[in-house]
Amino acid sequence: MRVEQQNTNIVDKLKQSIGPENPENRLLAEMSAKEAFFAGEKTEKTEHTESVNLRDATYLKPKAEEKKSALESYEQGSALDAAERKDQMVVLAGTTSAEDYAKMQESGFSLDETSSNTIVTETDKIKAQLAKAGVDISFFGDDLSMEELESIAGSPEAAAQIARAMQQADLPCTEENVRDAAEALNMAGTLGKPDAGAVKYLLDNGLPPTIENLYKAEHSSNKLPVSGTPVDMEALHGQVERVIGEAGLPVNDETLAESKWMVENNIPLNAENLEYVHRLHETALPADSGMLLEGIASAVAEGGRPQDALLLPGYSLSEQAEKAYDTLQQATDADLGYLTEHGMELTIKNLSHAIAAREAAAANGSVTEGGVAESYTQRGLALVTARRQLEEARLAMTAEANYALLKRGIQIDTQPLAKLVEELRAVENSYYENLLRGQGVEASGENVSVLRETAEKIADLKSAPAYVLGMREIRTATVDEVHTRAEEMREAFLRANERYETLMTAPRADLGDSIQKAFRNVDDILADLGVDATEANRRAVRILGYNELPVTPEHIAEVKAVDEEVQRTFRNLKPATVIEMIRRGINPLDMDFASVNEAAEQIAAENGSAEDSRKFGEFLWKLEHDHAISEEERDSYIGTYRLIHQVEQTDGAVIGALLHQGTDITMRNLMMAVRNARHSGKMDYTVDDSFGEKEQSSSLFGSITEQMETAYQKNCLKDAADILTPHRMKQLMRDEAAWEDLTPEQLKEALQQADGDAQERLADAAYAREQLARLTQSANVTEDIYAVLEKYDMPNTVSNILAMEAMLRNRNGMFRQIFGNGTKEAGEEVGADDIEEMKQKVLDAFGEAIAAPEEMAEAQEKLGVLAENVMRGMIEKDDVTSIDVREMRLLSAQLSISNALTKHEQYSVPVMTGDGVVSVSLKIVRGVDKKGVVDITMESALRGKIAATFHAKEQGVTGLIAAESGETRELLEQHREELLEGLAGEQTADIHYAHIEDLDLNRFGSFAGSAGEKETLAGGEENYQVQTTRLYQIAETFIRQMREVL
Repeated sequence: MRVEQQNTNIVDKLKQSIGPENPENRLLAEMSAKEAFFAGEKTEKTEHTESVNLRDATYLKPKAEEKKSALESYEQGSALDAAERKDQMVVLAGTTSAEDYAKMQESGFSLDETSSNTIVTETDKIKAQLAKAGVDISFFGDDLSMEELESIAGSPEAAAQIARAMQQADLPCTEENVRDAAEALNMAGTLGKPDAGAVKYLLDNGLPPTIENLYKAEHSSNKLPVSGTPVDMEALHGQVERVIGEAGLPVNDETLAESKWMVENNIPLNAENLEYVHRLHETALPADSGMLLEGIASAVAEGGRPQDALLLPGYSLSEQAEKAYDTLQQATDADLGYLTEHGMELTIKNLSHAIAAREAAAANGSVTEGGVAESYTQRGLALVTARRQLEEARLAMTAEANYALLKRGIQIDTQPLAKLVEELRAVENSYYENLLRGQGVEASGENVSVLRETAEKIADLKSAPAYVLGMREIRTATVDEVHTRAEEMREAFLRANERYETLMTAPRADLGDSIQKAFRNVDDILADLGVDATEANRRAVRILGYNELPVTPEHIAEVKAVDEEVQRTFRNLKPATVIEMIRRGINPLDMDFASVNEAAEQIAAENGSAEDSRKFGEFLWKLEHDHAISEEERDSYIGTYRLIHQVEQTDGAVIGALLHQGTDITMRNLMMAVRNARHSGKMDYTVDDSFGEKEQSSSLFGSITEQMETAYQKNCLKDAADILTPHRMKQLMRDEAAWEDLTPEQLKEALQQADGDAQERLADAAYAREQLARLTQSANVTEDIYAVLEKYDMPNTVSNILAMEAMLRNRNGMFRQIFGNGTKEAGEEVGADDIEEMKQKVLDAFGEAIAAPEEMAEAQEKLGVLAENVMRGMIEKDDVTSIDVREMRLLSAQLSISNALTKHEQYSVPVMTGDGVVSVSLKIVRGVDKKGVVDITMESALRGKIAATFHAKEQGVTGLIAAESGETRELLEQHREELLEGLAGEQTADIHYAHIEDLDLNRFGSFAGSAGEKETLAGGEENYQVQTTRLYQIAETFIRQMREVL
């Protein structure tokens, strides 16, 4: 994948790039082979040197880049410039998969609203976890059809292989990824076994064995001479054999010849380089296509290009990470003793040498492992320290953690283990720091600690014994206290080697034979109590039984209520929500589960409009793409979806009302009560005898049980609303004809039965790819859009990028949406006539508000209220589509940007003209003392583009008014005198008019200029007020004239 599109294919580019070699790259070219061999020799210990080094650098240590990457800039707190913002989006578009999208949603991060920095942070972690778990993501399918893949790849076989490799690496099968992979395959197919010149080229230039580098080495016209200077190898025999052994190679004619060739050609003879030379000689090229594609996918996943794929096994970051992990696991006390005896640092590289030495000695029968360890007890203290450091490293340095270090450029093989453990802690913290920073929260040590501990302890609780719910004071205990008790209980089960039921529930979970046998009579117990045999009730009985508590209807209700609170905590405490809690000074670990959920759901409610519209848009999209659903079913599903969500949004009030009346808590009764309340205009959920049979209130267990049941059924309804999809609804209505007679608990369980269904997963994958297309769309916008976001310090989100592009490319689109299309079937809250009246009031408010920034802010608020009602009308109409919801969300994002710009005294003013409502962009730029600039731009189909800039100077005002149409320019100039009259307060007014055919409003005034420009202001409050009055009066005068003239 490339950051910039290139039309020339990779092979052609490479041929052009291969030029004369830089003489500075030749190693010790002026020295004889023998002199070079010893002149640069470095030994880690005198008589026990592990390698003969002529220089520090090997091919594994690439030259440092002068420019920091976008991610490095971000992690160091630097702001990304426009080019870096765009580059980051391009990389994300090429590496974010449908599986990544799904996992991000689970973490509470919306692809549209989350900054690109946070997406990078999350997807890096997701990909590492998927690779570790070996997750099958084949269900998430391809982004291109097989026909499209074949067209790009060149053959059905290549298409299938590329698609499979991309899926396995959790990469999207985009056109660019497939095309680049196919080109890299073609390039690799031209390669043959590297000759001596090519090997020397790679080593002298410090190049890893990638497709591109081998291609360059093979086709370079300036390979170094490889004849070399003869060297007497007998004098070096001992050192050479030691290096061969350290490389893990046998001492034979072949390795001795390779060593000699390296010395004669001034190539540093060390274990790494010798192994590299040997493996290059053994490499079979052209390589197997399967191995090639695996390497290509790994290269792209690691942020590189397909041609960066490594052709030798063992050199990729993931392979180096695994190798380091294996070395730590294989190390013994004997190896630690070897390092201690020789005074060598405890590094992975040195441990590898020690292991090799031990294995070689064992093969020769000269020493046993125990004997080696025993012989070094004289250095007991150093050995104890080394053993402790090794154990710490083993605990911290998983393959996943090693990979994270390597990706940051840390050479894990040569760093002391103690330092690596510190680095790993820093890497772990950096993940949480980046999440906090990406959401605009201070990444302090305390905040990082709260975020990390919350994530870790919630993860622990999910796999803890469910029987912890039987602990005393469970309803008032804090999350932290429950975690402590759960860990104690887990340890007890592990010591007894017993299985247990986990705290986090899973549909259709297998409890194991021992648990099933222990509680085989649960259904009989429930039947005797007159309680429904639901899965939640069964689980409550098992928890009560394990804790030896009485199994009564009251206790079952209490355990169910607490269990449901815990399950909701698992769903609510997503990283995005925890970060928002931290912003507000809330530590969820110090709260009980009910309080955690209350706080989390309050946060969700504050952002409810955006999230609700996102969920509804997804529901509609899936509905529209399920061609097995009829038009009648579609209308029914939408109506049912709305009603269920309306019931859920009463926050339990309707459930409590029906319970209090003794009415069955069925979906039919709940929806009827809400419908009646909406029609009456009152939130009174009383019902009559005409629907739903009533139970006697004596059948309830008093007010406490009633409250618990209300809370439980409320949470079940929230769960049901969260997982409601067209496919699940179709299955529900097929399998449960009388689904309206289900309780919220039963509805939730019925909907969960479709969880994991193949058709549902395919629908999820298709929708994910649809959303990822917006990421690609964002990556494809021009850099000037990113420059505007940078200038006003706006988050680099898909939503902001697309909204800003729409505002600049269709300047009147936002207001036409509000004022031109808002009367289509308004919602029930506000009628069409009321909306028309609101529109006029908003236009009037802006007409009067231009005189002062405070009044502009008030007018902006009124515009927001109007837009909210227009958007409600869009979403509540009977024939609503997913496109309507998408347009509404775009409109909402544009309004958010417009509001943000007002802080910079930049306004979008709706003005009624003969061409309808147009958007007039107004920018106030304050200068020193009473001076400043007023920039105004607008565009209409009738009059074209118009731009005006007025400079308020000490002695008066000068202005330039430009129009792209000569006719418009004449029209405006005809009213020059009226404009001068409006500017009568100025000592002088010098106004000029111009006709500019290619007038570019985006480079004029409001959005012109680079990021970082400062707007100066001096002279105190008095000057500020005078300046404000003067600049806003100039703006008001011109805009009023535009309203009258146009």
